[in-house]
Amino acid sequence: MPEQNSFTNTGTNTGPVIFGGTVHGSVRGGDVGRAAAPPRESRPASPSVPVVGKPPRVFITYSHDNERHYDLVREFATFLRADVGLDVRLDQWADDGRRDWSLWAIEQLAEADFVLVIASPDYKRRAEGAEVPHLGRGAQFEAAMIRDNLTQDLPGATRRILPVVLPGRRVEEIPSFLNAYSTTRYEITEFTPAGVEELLVAITGVARFAMPEIGGGPGPAPN
Repeated sequence: MPEQNSFTNTGTNTGPVIFGGTVHGSVRGGDVGRAAAPPRESRPASPSVPVVGKPPRVFITYSHDNERHYDLVREFATFLRADVGLDVRLDQWADDGRRDWSLWAIEQLAEADFVLVIASPDYKRRAEGAEVPHLGRGAQFEAAMIRDNLTQDLPGATRRILPVVLPGRRVEEIPSFLNAYSTTRYEITEFTPAGVEELLVAITGVARFAMPEIGGGPGPAPN
């Protein structure tokens, strides 16, 4: 929600995302918030990334630190939805009328399969209770719900709540309760299939390398 966003419940992977098409344009660490590619309508058509079954629903929670960060989050969400094929929900796409943003956030929290927590200085401060009450109310509200979910079901919430570091941001900006150094974090290098590969592995539940079957072992020793 405006200066707000939220969380998830089901934790069920609904099918693997199969990725590998060419994506035109990317955002790298030195280009935070800048348009690194032409507008989508002027770009050559990218091969669609097929999704097997119903696309996983993903909610993005973030803080409106500044216009560059605000725009970068939207570009990231657009890439995941339009190019990768995930059912991404973002507050910036939901401001088409007057609404109760707290109820909207609660709905997103309940319906999403995964929540992406976008690291930034303002989000960390608000998520950790170090912000004044009247600033960033949305991020404070959503982070409180995420903390509650972690307390209720730590193993399940750990798999479902995914801390994301966008280009130009730092690992230190992840809220401390997401344990950035002892659990997996997702550092996005660029908005391409390769740049988000580890994140997609977590969402689809399909490992990059399949574990081989245990073999039968050596045959009997010759007499």
